[in-house]
Amino acid sequence: MTQAEILTLIDEELFTDNIKTELSEHKIVWTDPSGTENSVSPHQTAINNEGIIAWWQCNEAGKEKVHIRLREKKVITWKPPINTLGQPTFRDGILYFYENYLIIKYKDTHYQRLFIFNIRTLKDEEILINALTIQVKIIGNELFLGGLYQDEEFIKITMYPDHLEKENINEAYLQQRKITFD
Repeated sequence: MTQAEILTLIDEELFTDNIKTELSEHKIVWTDPSGTENSVSPHQTAINNEGIIAWWQCNEAGKEKVHIRLREKKVITWKPPINTLGQPTFRDGILYFYENYLIIKYKDTHYQRLFIFNIRTLKDEEILINALTIQVKIIGNELFLGGLYQDEEFIKITMYPDHLEKENINEAYLQQRKITFD
């Protein structure tokens, strides 16, 4: 499914909620009842192989949200936690599905945060890494994280259907497996 098709599905979902939008192939834009502009761009969307869709909703007042439309046509909302008085932003963000896990990376004022949200249990887990910027590489059920511009810290997370396993790794391990961050 193309990103434009995903935007169309999201637009249909918003229409079901009586939200009047402007849809182009580059963005969905609408104004909420408080007069605040909201938008979704193609790079802020994800879909898994079961047809579950997720999207990061930008909000000019900083009330950013992630919506996940499950197969039952139910939509759940996840509000990105922030540790500051700032606003979460999707700049350099990631929304990516691996089976029943949604990987969410976003910026919280001064540094990036990464969460893994289980769409079956509706639980999230923050993956902490000592870095302002997080590099991400996903290979199958393995998620590799590396700190950029900090002490080199690397983490490997293996995603199993019922749990996650986290382990600290080093640069030699990455080189041995020929893993590079793009």
